[in-house]
Amino acid sequence: MMNWIIGILEGCKIFALYVFPIFLPAAILPMLLTKKYNLIKLLLQGTFLLYLCCVIGLVFFPLPTAAQAQGLTYHAILVPLHFVMDILERPVMGALPVLLNVFMFVPFGIYLRYRFRLSARKVFLFSLAFSVLIEFGQYTGLFFLFKGSYRLFEVDDLITNTLGAMIGFHSMRMVEDLLPSLESFDRFSRKCYNQHGSLTKTMIP
Repeated sequence: MMNWIIGILEGCKIFALYVFPIFLPAAILPMLLTKKYNLIKLLLQGTFLLYLCCVIGLVFFPLPTAAQAQGLTYHAILVPLHFVMDILERPVMGALPVLLNVFMFVPFGIYLRYRFRLSARKVFLFSLAFSVLIEFGQYTGLFFLFKGSYRLFEVDDLITNTLGAMIGFHSMRMVEDLLPSLESFDRFSRKCYNQHGSLTKTMIP
């Protein structure tokens, strides 16, 4: 549990120090150019990036110490559904990592569906690709920063992560008709012409 707290804090730090300073001007510039803004989209984009940073923090932090790094080797579990045996041997401790891996990717599916309006096929492919990237980074010691795997590469993580994203996707599909469209939050800060050419004015609320 302590590692999860450390990972989330590291993810928040990455977002605050490196991602947010780039995200904010990149998000504001199109608003200045088009005179149109959507605070809900902006909030979703920002929280999505924060979520991704927290995932990165969870799967890569804490980093190994210098002493731990000396004894690292490359290792992986390539047997699919290996977690079934773990659950049978230790029901609670075996099921907990599986549930956490599923839960970690549920927001990914929700964001991809509600913010980016992706289909089930695209959510599946994006979540699988993101999971593969994570597992590759874990196997290679944070993309060869360390000479060995300090986190275990498991094929099962690809399955559970993708499953979590699809649960998030279908959960959003069930309630999305009850939610307003993101376009309904568009606001304009200057006079604009309607489709008939007559002048209309939409003021900032």
